Amino acid sequence: LSFTIFDFIEQASASTIADHLIQKFNINYEDDPVCLVKRKRALAVDMVVNGEVDLKPLWFKGVTSSIRQLEKVLGPECVGLCTSNLRPIVNATVEAGQLGDSFLGGKTVQEDAIDQSTGLAQIKPMPDLYLMALKKLNIPSECVVALEDSVVGVTSAKRACVGTVLGVLNRADNHSTESVEVEAALLNAGADQVFDTTVAAIEWIIASGTTQHDVLSTLMQEKEAVVRQYFDGVNKKDPEMMASCFSEKVELRDMCGPSKGEPRHASSKGMADRCMEFLAAHPDCKVEFQHAPICDREGKWVWCHWVESGHWTGESLGIAPQNTVLDVGGHTRFLVERQQDGSLKIIKQVVYRTFCDWELSL
Repeated sequence: LSFTIFDFIEQASASTIADHLIQKFNINYEDDPVCLVKRKRALAVDMVVNGEVDLKPLWFKGVTSSIRQLEKVLGPECVGLCTSNLRPIVNATVEAGQLGDSFLGGKTVQEDAIDQSTGLAQIKPMPDLYLMALKKLNIPSECVVALEDSVVGVTSAKRACVGTVLGVLNRADNHSTESVEVEAALLNAGADQVFDTTVAAIEWIIASGTTQHDVLSTLMQEKEAVVRQYFDGVNKKDPEMMASCFSEKVELRDMCGPSKGEPRHASSKGMADRCMEFLAAHPDCKVEFQHAPICDREGKWVWCHWVESGHWTGESLGIAPQNTVLDVGGHTRFLVERQQDGSLKIIKQVVYRTFCDWELSL
Protein backbone atom coordinates (compact mmCIF):
# COMPACT_ATOMS: atom_id res chain seq x y z
CA LEU A 1 0.00 0.00 0.00
CA SER A 2 1.23 3.49 -0.76
CA PHE A 3 0.18 6.72 0.98
CA THR A 4 0.37 10.24 -0.46
CA ILE A 5 -0.65 13.53 1.24
CA PHE A 6 -2.89 15.57 -1.08
CA ASP A 7 -3.13 19.31 -0.42
CA PHE A 8 -5.82 21.07 -2.42
CA ILE A 9 -5.20 24.82 -2.74
CA GLU A 10 -8.03 26.67 -4.38
CA GLN A 11 -8.23 30.09 -6.01
CA ALA A 12 -4.47 30.54 -6.40
CA SER A 13 -2.23 30.33 -9.43
CA ALA A 14 0.85 28.12 -9.51
CA SER A 15 3.15 31.15 -9.50
CA THR A 16 1.34 32.62 -6.47
CA ILE A 17 1.71 29.36 -4.56
CA ALA A 18 5.39 29.11 -5.52
CA ASP A 19 6.14 32.68 -4.40
CA HIS A 20 4.37 32.03 -1.10
CA LEU A 21 6.38 28.88 -0.43
CA ILE A 22 9.68 30.57 -1.36
CA GLN A 23 9.02 33.39 1.10
CA LYS A 24 7.61 31.18 3.86
CA PHE A 25 10.49 28.72 3.84
CA ASN A 26 13.29 31.11 2.77
CA ILE A 27 14.21 29.05 -0.30
CA ASN A 28 17.22 30.19 -2.30
CA TYR A 29 17.19 29.29 -6.00
CA GLU A 30 20.95 28.77 -5.81
CA ASP A 31 20.72 26.26 -2.94
CA ASP A 32 22.28 22.86 -3.53
CA PRO A 33 19.56 20.42 -4.73
CA VAL A 34 20.56 17.87 -2.11
CA CYS A 35 20.15 20.49 0.62
CA LEU A 36 16.73 21.41 -0.75
CA VAL A 37 15.65 17.77 -0.66
CA LYS A 38 16.85 17.37 2.92
CA ARG A 39 15.09 20.60 3.92
CA LYS A 40 11.87 19.40 2.31
CA ARG A 41 12.13 16.13 4.26
CA ALA A 42 12.65 17.96 7.54
CA LEU A 43 9.75 20.36 6.91
CA ALA A 44 7.40 17.52 6.00
CA VAL A 45 8.29 15.58 9.14
CA ASP A 46 7.89 18.66 11.35
CA MET A 47 4.45 19.43 9.91
CA VAL A 48 3.24 15.90 10.57
CA VAL A 49 4.83 15.46 14.00
CA ASN A 50 3.57 18.86 15.16
CA GLY A 51 0.03 18.04 14.07
CA GLU A 52 -0.14 20.67 11.31
CA VAL A 53 -1.45 18.04 8.88
CA ASP A 54 -4.65 16.09 9.55
CA LEU A 55 -3.87 12.52 8.50
CA LYS A 56 -7.27 11.00 9.20
CA PRO A 57 -8.78 12.03 5.81
CA LEU A 58 -6.15 9.83 4.16
CA TRP A 59 -7.95 6.79 5.53
CA PHE A 60 -10.78 6.52 3.05
CA LYS A 61 -13.97 4.94 4.30
CA GLY A 62 -13.55 1.26 5.03
CA VAL A 63 -9.78 1.02 4.37
CA THR A 64 -8.80 0.16 7.94
CA SER A 65 -11.35 -2.64 8.27
CA SER A 66 -10.44 -3.94 4.80
CA ILE A 67 -6.76 -4.20 5.77
CA ARG A 68 -7.74 -6.04 8.96
CA GLN A 69 -9.80 -8.49 6.92
CA LEU A 70 -6.93 -8.93 4.46
CA GLU A 71 -4.63 -9.86 7.33
CA LYS A 72 -7.12 -12.45 8.55
CA VAL A 73 -7.37 -14.06 5.12
CA LEU A 74 -3.69 -14.02 4.11
CA GLY A 75 -2.05 -13.97 7.53
CA PRO A 76 -0.68 -10.76 9.13
CA GLU A 77 2.89 -11.61 8.10
CA CYS A 78 1.82 -11.56 4.44
CA VAL A 79 0.74 -7.88 4.43
CA GLY A 80 3.45 -5.24 4.20
CA LEU A 81 3.88 -1.56 3.48
CA CYS A 82 6.13 -0.08 0.78
CA THR A 83 6.23 3.70 0.49
CA SER A 84 8.53 6.53 -0.58
CA ASN A 85 7.52 8.53 2.49
CA LEU A 86 9.72 9.07 5.55
CA ARG A 87 9.40 6.82 8.60
CA PRO A 88 7.97 9.45 11.01
CA ILE A 89 5.29 10.34 8.45
CA VAL A 90 4.55 6.66 7.79
CA ASN A 91 4.28 5.84 11.50
CA ALA A 92 1.99 8.82 12.13
CA THR A 93 -0.18 7.93 9.16
CA VAL A 94 -0.48 4.29 10.22
CA GLU A 95 -1.38 5.33 13.76
CA ALA A 96 -4.03 7.69 12.39
CA GLY A 97 -5.58 4.70 10.64
CA GLN A 98 -5.47 2.67 13.89
CA LEU A 99 -3.14 0.15 12.27
CA GLY A 100 -0.10 0.52 14.48
CA ASP A 101 0.05 -3.25 15.00
CA SER A 102 -0.42 -4.09 11.30
CA PHE A 103 1.93 -4.65 8.36
CA LEU A 104 3.86 -7.45 10.06
CA GLY A 105 5.19 -8.32 6.62
CA GLY A 106 7.47 -5.32 7.05
CA LYS A 107 7.42 -1.56 6.55
CA THR A 108 9.79 -0.37 3.83
CA VAL A 109 10.22 3.42 3.80
CA GLN A 110 12.38 6.12 2.24
CA GLU A 111 15.17 5.87 4.84
CA ASP A 112 15.74 2.23 3.85
CA ALA A 113 16.84 3.25 0.36
CA ILE A 114 19.04 6.28 1.01
CA ASP A 115 22.32 6.31 -0.89
CA GLN A 116 24.97 7.07 1.75
CA SER A 117 27.25 8.80 -0.76
CA THR A 118 24.66 11.35 -1.92
CA GLY A 119 22.12 11.40 0.87
CA LEU A 120 19.37 10.89 -1.71
CA ALA A 121 16.93 8.00 -1.59
CA GLN A 122 16.51 5.45 -4.39
CA ILE A 123 12.74 5.76 -4.23
CA LYS A 124 9.94 5.06 -6.68
CA PRO A 125 9.93 4.76 -9.70
CA MET A 126 13.19 2.89 -9.06
CA PRO A 127 12.64 -0.71 -7.90
CA ASP A 128 14.84 -0.55 -4.78
CA LEU A 129 12.06 -0.10 -2.22
CA TYR A 130 9.98 -2.94 -3.64
CA LEU A 131 12.99 -5.25 -3.87
CA MET A 132 13.63 -4.61 -0.17
CA ALA A 133 9.96 -5.13 0.65
CA LEU A 134 9.88 -8.43 -1.23
CA LYS A 135 12.90 -9.65 0.72
CA LYS A 136 11.13 -8.85 4.01
CA LEU A 137 7.95 -10.63 2.92
CA ASN A 138 9.94 -13.71 1.90
CA ILE A 139 7.23 -14.62 -0.63
CA PRO A 140 7.90 -15.33 -4.33
CA SER A 141 7.35 -12.04 -6.17
CA GLU A 142 4.93 -13.75 -8.56
CA CYS A 143 2.54 -14.32 -5.63
CA VAL A 144 2.68 -10.72 -4.40
CA VAL A 145 0.05 -8.05 -5.15
CA ALA A 146 0.93 -4.34 -4.96
CA LEU A 147 -1.59 -1.50 -4.63
CA GLU A 148 -0.50 1.81 -6.14
CA ASP A 149 -2.18 5.16 -6.83
CA SER A 150 0.60 6.71 -8.93
CA VAL A 151 2.49 6.04 -12.14
CA VAL A 152 5.85 6.08 -10.32
CA GLY A 153 4.52 3.50 -7.85
CA VAL A 154 3.25 1.17 -10.56
CA THR A 155 6.52 1.54 -12.44
CA SER A 156 8.54 0.70 -9.33
CA ALA A 157 6.50 -2.44 -8.62
CA LYS A 158 6.73 -3.64 -12.22
CA ARG A 159 10.50 -3.08 -12.32
CA ALA A 160 10.78 -5.22 -9.18
CA CYS A 161 8.82 -7.98 -10.97
CA VAL A 162 5.87 -7.92 -8.55
CA GLY A 163 3.39 -10.52 -9.81
CA THR A 164 0.23 -8.38 -9.82
CA VAL A 165 0.05 -4.59 -9.67
CA LEU A 166 -3.33 -2.97 -9.00
CA GLY A 167 -3.99 0.72 -9.55
CA VAL A 168 -6.41 2.64 -7.31
CA LEU A 169 -8.02 6.02 -8.02
CA ASN A 170 -9.56 7.10 -4.67
CA ARG A 171 -11.03 10.27 -6.13
CA ALA A 172 -14.19 12.14 -5.22
CA ASP A 173 -15.46 11.53 -8.75
CA ASN A 174 -13.90 8.45 -10.32
CA HIS A 175 -15.66 9.18 -13.60
CA SER A 176 -14.32 12.69 -14.13
CA THR A 177 -12.02 13.51 -17.03
CA GLU A 178 -9.07 13.65 -14.63
CA SER A 179 -9.90 10.20 -13.22
CA VAL A 180 -10.20 8.70 -16.69
CA GLU A 181 -6.79 10.13 -17.60
CA VAL A 182 -5.21 8.83 -14.38
CA GLU A 183 -6.67 5.38 -14.98
CA ALA A 184 -5.23 5.34 -18.49
CA ALA A 185 -1.83 6.45 -17.17
CA LEU A 186 -1.79 3.70 -14.51
CA LEU A 187 -2.67 1.06 -17.08
CA ASN A 188 -0.08 2.42 -19.50
CA ALA A 189 2.54 2.17 -16.73
CA GLY A 190 1.76 -1.53 -16.37
CA ALA A 191 -1.08 -1.83 -13.85
CA ASP A 192 -2.94 -5.11 -14.38
CA GLN A 193 -6.27 -3.57 -13.29
CA VAL A 194 -7.44 -0.24 -11.89
CA PHE A 195 -10.07 0.03 -9.14
CA ASP A 196 -12.11 3.02 -8.03
CA THR A 197 -11.06 2.61 -4.39
CA THR A 198 -8.48 0.87 -2.22
CA VAL A 199 -11.33 -1.03 -0.56
CA ALA A 200 -12.48 -2.42 -3.91
CA ALA A 201 -8.93 -3.51 -4.73
CA ILE A 202 -8.57 -5.28 -1.36
CA GLU A 203 -11.92 -7.01 -1.87
CA TRP A 204 -10.60 -8.31 -5.19
CA ILE A 205 -7.45 -9.62 -3.47
CA ILE A 206 -9.51 -11.38 -0.79
CA ALA A 207 -11.79 -12.94 -3.43
CA SER A 208 -8.71 -14.10 -5.33
CA GLY A 209 -6.89 -15.29 -2.21
CA THR A 210 -8.04 -18.88 -2.63
CA THR A 211 -6.20 -19.00 -5.97
CA GLN A 212 -2.82 -17.91 -4.55
CA HIS A 213 -1.97 -21.53 -3.77
CA ASP A 214 -2.59 -22.33 -7.43
CA VAL A 215 -0.32 -19.44 -8.44
CA LEU A 216 2.49 -20.77 -6.25
CA SER A 217 1.93 -24.33 -7.47
CA THR A 218 2.15 -23.22 -11.10
CA LEU A 219 5.29 -21.17 -10.37
CA MET A 220 6.94 -24.18 -8.73
CA GLN A 221 6.18 -26.36 -11.74
CA GLU A 222 7.61 -23.72 -14.10
CA LYS A 223 10.83 -23.51 -12.06
CA GLU A 224 11.15 -27.29 -12.02
CA ALA A 225 10.68 -27.28 -15.80
CA VAL A 226 13.65 -24.90 -16.20
CA VAL A 227 15.91 -27.32 -14.33
CA ARG A 228 14.58 -30.29 -16.31
CA GLN A 229 15.32 -28.38 -19.53
CA TYR A 230 18.90 -27.83 -18.41
CA PHE A 231 19.44 -31.56 -17.88
CA ASP A 232 17.68 -32.29 -21.19
CA GLY A 233 20.21 -29.99 -22.81
CA VAL A 234 23.03 -31.98 -21.23
CA ASN A 235 21.64 -35.29 -22.51
CA LYS A 236 21.06 -33.80 -25.97
CA LYS A 237 24.49 -32.14 -25.94
CA ASP A 238 22.78 -28.89 -26.90
CA PRO A 239 24.75 -25.85 -25.60
CA GLU A 240 22.08 -23.36 -26.64
CA MET A 241 19.41 -25.24 -24.69
CA MET A 242 21.65 -25.34 -21.64
CA ALA A 243 22.60 -21.65 -21.88
CA SER A 244 18.93 -20.63 -22.23
CA CYS A 245 18.27 -21.91 -18.71
CA PHE A 246 20.73 -19.53 -17.03
CA SER A 247 20.71 -15.79 -16.35
CA GLU A 248 23.45 -13.63 -17.83
CA LYS A 249 25.40 -13.90 -14.57
CA VAL A 250 25.33 -17.14 -12.60
CA GLU A 251 26.79 -17.83 -9.17
CA LEU A 252 28.28 -21.32 -8.88
CA ARG A 253 29.29 -22.97 -5.59
CA ASP A 254 30.98 -26.37 -5.81
CA MET A 255 30.92 -27.57 -2.21
CA CYS A 256 33.14 -30.61 -2.79
CA GLY A 257 35.66 -29.21 -5.27
CA PRO A 258 38.98 -27.40 -4.80
CA SER A 259 37.13 -24.09 -4.37
CA LYS A 260 35.52 -25.50 -1.18
CA GLY A 261 32.24 -23.74 -1.81
CA GLU A 262 33.67 -20.30 -2.55
CA PRO A 263 31.31 -18.43 -4.90
CA ARG A 264 32.41 -18.26 -8.53
CA HIS A 265 30.62 -16.52 -11.35
CA ALA A 266 30.07 -17.37 -14.98
CA SER A 267 27.96 -16.25 -17.92
CA SER A 268 25.15 -18.40 -19.31
CA LYS A 269 27.43 -19.28 -22.24
CA GLY A 270 30.24 -20.08 -19.82
CA MET A 271 28.01 -22.54 -17.98
CA ALA A 272 27.15 -24.28 -21.25
CA ASP A 273 30.79 -24.33 -22.39
CA ARG A 274 31.76 -25.96 -19.09
CA CYS A 275 29.24 -28.75 -19.71
CA MET A 276 30.37 -29.23 -23.29
CA GLU A 277 33.98 -29.69 -22.15
CA PHE A 278 32.80 -32.46 -19.83
CA LEU A 279 30.69 -34.03 -22.59
CA ALA A 280 33.62 -33.93 -25.04
CA ALA A 281 35.50 -36.21 -22.65
CA HIS A 282 32.43 -38.44 -22.15
CA PRO A 283 30.57 -38.62 -25.50
CA ASP A 284 28.20 -41.34 -24.26
CA CYS A 285 27.36 -39.57 -20.99
CA LYS A 286 23.80 -39.95 -19.77
CA VAL A 287 22.27 -38.11 -16.82
CA GLU A 288 19.40 -39.68 -14.89
CA PHE A 289 17.51 -38.60 -11.79
CA GLN A 290 17.41 -40.51 -8.55
CA HIS A 291 15.13 -37.75 -7.28
CA ALA A 292 13.61 -35.56 -9.99
CA PRO A 293 13.71 -31.73 -9.72
CA ILE A 294 11.33 -30.48 -7.04
CA CYS A 295 10.77 -27.05 -5.46
CA ASP A 296 11.07 -26.41 -1.75
CA ARG A 297 7.92 -25.43 0.14
CA GLU A 298 8.56 -21.72 -0.31
CA GLY A 299 8.83 -22.10 -4.08
CA LYS A 300 12.37 -20.68 -4.27
CA TRP A 301 14.99 -23.41 -4.66
CA VAL A 302 14.75 -26.42 -6.94
CA TRP A 303 16.78 -29.43 -5.90
CA CYS A 304 17.48 -32.86 -7.39
CA HIS A 305 19.67 -35.96 -7.04
CA TRP A 306 21.32 -37.14 -10.25
CA VAL A 307 23.75 -39.76 -11.53
CA GLU A 308 25.96 -39.71 -14.63
CA SER A 309 27.01 -42.85 -16.48
CA GLY A 310 29.22 -43.46 -19.54
CA HIS A 311 32.90 -43.73 -20.41
CA TRP A 312 35.92 -41.42 -20.71
CA THR A 313 36.65 -41.98 -24.39
CA GLY A 314 37.13 -38.44 -25.71
CA GLU A 315 39.89 -35.86 -25.53
CA SER A 316 39.00 -32.61 -23.83
CA LEU A 317 41.09 -29.64 -22.66
CA GLY A 318 44.18 -31.41 -24.01
CA ILE A 319 43.79 -34.48 -21.80
CA ALA A 320 43.90 -37.84 -23.57
CA PRO A 321 41.16 -40.35 -22.74
CA GLN A 322 41.85 -43.19 -20.31
CA ASN A 323 38.79 -45.29 -21.29
CA THR A 324 37.59 -45.48 -17.69
CA VAL A 325 34.00 -45.84 -16.57
CA LEU A 326 31.99 -42.73 -15.71
CA ASP A 327 29.95 -43.37 -12.58
CA VAL A 328 29.38 -40.24 -10.50
CA GLY A 329 26.45 -38.57 -8.78
CA GLY A 330 25.44 -35.57 -6.78
CA HIS A 331 22.87 -33.27 -5.29
CA THR A 332 22.29 -29.83 -6.82
CA ARG A 333 20.19 -26.90 -5.66
CA PHE A 334 19.15 -24.32 -8.26
CA LEU A 335 17.89 -20.83 -7.39
CA VAL A 336 15.49 -19.92 -10.19
CA GLU A 337 14.13 -16.37 -10.38
CA ARG A 338 11.99 -14.24 -12.66
CA GLN A 339 13.95 -11.90 -14.93
CA GLN A 340 13.04 -8.44 -16.21
CA ASP A 341 11.73 -9.93 -19.47
CA GLY A 342 9.41 -12.24 -17.52
CA SER A 343 11.40 -15.43 -18.12
CA LEU A 344 12.57 -17.78 -15.36
CA LYS A 345 16.33 -18.37 -15.20
CA ILE A 346 18.80 -20.14 -12.94
CA ILE A 347 20.81 -17.48 -11.09
CA LYS A 348 22.61 -19.67 -8.56
CA GLN A 349 23.74 -23.30 -8.47
CA VAL A 350 25.03 -25.16 -5.39
CA VAL A 351 26.54 -28.62 -6.02
CA TYR A 352 27.53 -31.51 -3.76
CA ARG A 353 29.03 -34.30 -5.87
CA THR A 354 31.66 -36.95 -6.56
CA PHE A 355 34.28 -36.50 -9.30
CA CYS A 356 35.15 -38.52 -12.38
CA ASP A 357 38.69 -39.48 -13.46
CA TRP A 358 38.81 -36.76 -16.13
CA GLU A 359 37.99 -34.04 -13.57
CA LEU A 360 40.55 -35.39 -11.12
CA SER A 361 43.23 -35.22 -13.81
CA LEU A 362 42.62 -31.53 -14.52
